[in-house]
Formats: sequence, C-alpha cells, structure tokens
Amino acid sequence: MKKDVTHTILFDTLLSGEIGDMYYDLHNDFECIRISYSLLEKKLELRFTNDDDRIIVTFYDARLGVCSFHPTQPRSTLDLFHRGRFEMNNNLHEMTSRGEYYYCLSFMETDKLEVFARQVVMEMSRLNS
Repeated sequence: MKKDVTHTILFDTLLSGEIGDMYYDLHNDFECIRISYSLLEKKLELRFTNDDDRIIVTFYDARLGVCSFHPTQPRSTLDLFHRGRFEMNNNLHEMTSRGEYYYCLSFMETDKLEVFARQVVMEMSRLNS
C-alpha cells in the first residue's frame, strides 16, 4: 500500500499514522535499516523494518539541505519527521521556486536529515510478500 504525504499539513507528524488500512509508528515500532541517495535519479530512500512489515519512504526530485550522521554511533530510531518551513532571505517559506517542499527528519541524539523534495511517498508491505 502507498500513501502520498507530499502535501501533509505543516508540522503534522509523519512518524505515525495509517497507510491504507494499516497503522504504523516509525518511532516505536520500526528501525531504519538503510538510507540511500541517487544523485542521478534525485531520489532519497529510507527503509524501515520491524518483525512483520517494511516501510519505504521515498523522496522524489530530492536534494539534501542537511545530512548529519555520526557513523560510530548508530541511531536507527526516527524521532521526528514532518513537513516544515525553511528560511531564505530572512523569510520563512513552505516551498521553493522549483516546487520543492521542505522535510525534517531527526534520529535519536543529533543525527538528522533536511530534505527538499517535490514528492514524498510512503509504501508499506509485509516482509514476506
């Protein structure tokens, strides 16, 4: 099942909710097992799993504003995920002139991603499917 979360209300959490008829909680029930970015495709992908399910969060036409990780201290629990505003020329904006929205993701401690993307899709499936 897929859910387009591109136009989520500002600052509403994307950490938990429903995809189709399935409830998810990325903070309490899932661990991030992989983060990959393709410059050629301009695609950022985060993969989360638990014992039964997989969630893939894909940012299309994406570019990274901030990428800060400490590789010696793995932090696989997502702590914050929402669409927000960014500052440019001393003003707050929701969207860039290229039609990109701004998303904030923070993991435990200080690891974080700030992403500009035109579309964000969450896909949930069973691990054994």
